[in-house]
Amino acid sequence: MFINLIGNTMKKTTILATGLAALAMGAQAQSTVQLAGLVDAYAGSVRMAGDAVSKSVVGSGGMTTSWWGMSGSEDLGGGLKANFALTSFLRADTGEVGRFGADSQFSRDANVGLSGAFGVVTLGRSKAPNFLPTIAFNPLGDSFTFSPLVLHADVALFNGTGWSSAVPSDTGWSNQITYTTPDMAGLKANVHYQFGEQAAATDKNNVGLNLMYFSGPVGLTAFWERDQVTNPVPAVLASGATRTVWMLGGSYDASVVKGFATYGKSTSDLAGVADKTTVSLGLSAPVGGGKVLAAWAQSKIDGGNTRDTATLGYDYNLSKRTDVYALLMNDKITNFASGTSWGLGVRHRF
Repeated sequence: MFINLIGNTMKKTTILATGLAALAMGAQAQSTVQLAGLVDAYAGSVRMAGDAVSKSVVGSGGMTTSWWGMSGSEDLGGGLKANFALTSFLRADTGEVGRFGADSQFSRDANVGLSGAFGVVTLGRSKAPNFLPTIAFNPLGDSFTFSPLVLHADVALFNGTGWSSAVPSDTGWSNQITYTTPDMAGLKANVHYQFGEQAAATDKNNVGLNLMYFSGPVGLTAFWERDQVTNPVPAVLASGATRTVWMLGGSYDASVVKGFATYGKSTSDLAGVADKTTVSLGLSAPVGGGKVLAAWAQSKIDGGNTRDTATLGYDYNLSKRTDVYALLMNDKITNFASGTSWGLGVRHRF
């Protein structure tokens, strides 16, 4: 009898363990969470147009801004999913959080949403309309250190030149609702609306959209945004101005070389602020185990200065997750001394 009791108990325990394992496997199939990130650091010398001297540095984000975080989804059934993302920028050279001192903890992503056959709806902080078209249609991608197009679009110079970025409101928007359409034969659209949340200026907000089309070797893009609020911390743009930015772009991959081209314009309703036009050209060519990268951008202020930036480099893949790169850049603004920068770096994805 005692032996039977033990046998029955063991049988029940086995059944319970099997049931719990099945439930765990079912839960895992229904919900996923992923930890991911990228660390990019380089050593080199930086001198932008208008800088008095060169600065030797170990910097973060030569090719891509370093980041880490979590994202996940839950299958709700019937083709409906709940999604979230919490990702943070970091500076690999110092270990500090964010791209700069005033950056918020999760300035890359802090959002939740639903997706299904209708597309994707996201609430919270996420990409601005300008971001994907800008990084996807230049050969240096999301390099905020060496990509001429990204520098002209998104990085202001605080060195006496008075050069401002073409896009006034960051590459990510807070307090945002985003709708992404399903893929329509290679075409996707994103519609963005950012609430200003300013007590003294309730009518201030940001709105925009972008289009991305890929089919075979051809890529096409366009974005438009009207900015009245800054980011990552929302505040009304200086003097209450409204800035409008748009860009058209294209790429063609001929296997031996891939070409890129963009044309865009930034305008303001503030008296005395001139329009700025930006054009860029670039190419990437597979050589050995990596790619040769070349890019040029020119921005012209109506009745004012012209800025030309050109970069040449090589990005070599050590594995699917790790690459090394060497980049050389020249930056020139009318009536200011030109600057030359270079960097040797490592980028690792996890």
